[in-house]
Amino acid sequence: MDNILTIRDLKVAFQVRGRDAYALDGINIDIPKGKIVGIVGESGCGKSMTAMSIMGLIKSPGRIVGGSIDFCGNELTKTGIREYANIRGKEISMIFQEPMTSLNPVVKVGKQVMEAIILHEHISKAEAKQRVIEIFNEVGIPEAEKRFNSYPHELSGGLRQRVMIGMAMICKPKLLIADEPTTALDVTIEAQILRLMKRLCEESGTSIMMITHNMGVIAEICDYVYVMYAGRVVESAPAKILFNETAHPYTSGLLKSIPTIGKKQKRLYTIKGNVPNILNLPEGCRFADRCDLTQNICLSDRPKDDYITDSHMVSCFLHKRIEDERSCIKIKKYS
Repeated sequence: MDNILTIRDLKVAFQVRGRDAYALDGINIDIPKGKIVGIVGESGCGKSMTAMSIMGLIKSPGRIVGGSIDFCGNELTKTGIREYANIRGKEISMIFQEPMTSLNPVVKVGKQVMEAIILHEHISKAEAKQRVIEIFNEVGIPEAEKRFNSYPHELSGGLRQRVMIGMAMICKPKLLIADEPTTALDVTIEAQILRLMKRLCEESGTSIMMITHNMGVIAEICDYVYVMYAGRVVESAPAKILFNETAHPYTSGLLKSIPTIGKKQKRLYTIKGNVPNILNLPEGCRFADRCDLTQNICLSDRPKDDYITDSHMVSCFLHKRIEDERSCIKIKKYS
């Protein structure tokens, strides 16, 4: 399958107290054409930092110190400011977490979306306005012509998020990055937004990187999933396989923390502890001090990426031990 985006061994560091602190430490991610790929993990795991790296928005004291980001044959880590200005909004768009802080409060929403298309396409204001009204209709904004002249505070959270999606899709980008696009919305509006994004992906062929901490959102619309923890990818697999054949204890913990309809629980499962500070990362596995299955090797050595199948990767010593035990059982059985 053709990948529209390929990230290899990407490292992002921040200069803190005279030394590098790694927010991303060698991540590998593929985004296939026309697919929805989920990036999941707790706050502080590096999800948004990955998005900002792709968009070229990392500011000092942060910087990319290694690896590559290949977008349609272009190496983004070597792309200049002017080239990036042509790529952002036109070929790669991003929906930010909270639309109220992303939209200019004193400019009408229609005009803000118009600016995005006028910047990248040489068309008249009349044509641009018509395109904006069309995209507002496509994303399900009622009375599109009337809403064109609304200010952000005059719209509900769901409508503001639809405006942001319309702004991101107006130039028909090849890649859409959605950073927690439904966090501030109620579950009904969330479901509508997710269906809308899935439909836009299917109809336009746009690839979507969905960044979230919500495993329910991942299950709803994603084709493939990357689980991030403390700046690294600890497991990746097609969505169905990830949910049914979980291999990493961290992924298992995220799934166990989801409430189940019809199942009585006195208390939801929680993963003990917190994501480690990038200034004080453990020597071995970064999840070791929170894992119920930790052994001595986990505390001293860093696990390597291990491919269970061609499409299922896990970075965990536990998986290797289980596979070795299975192999021993088979040998004893047939010897």
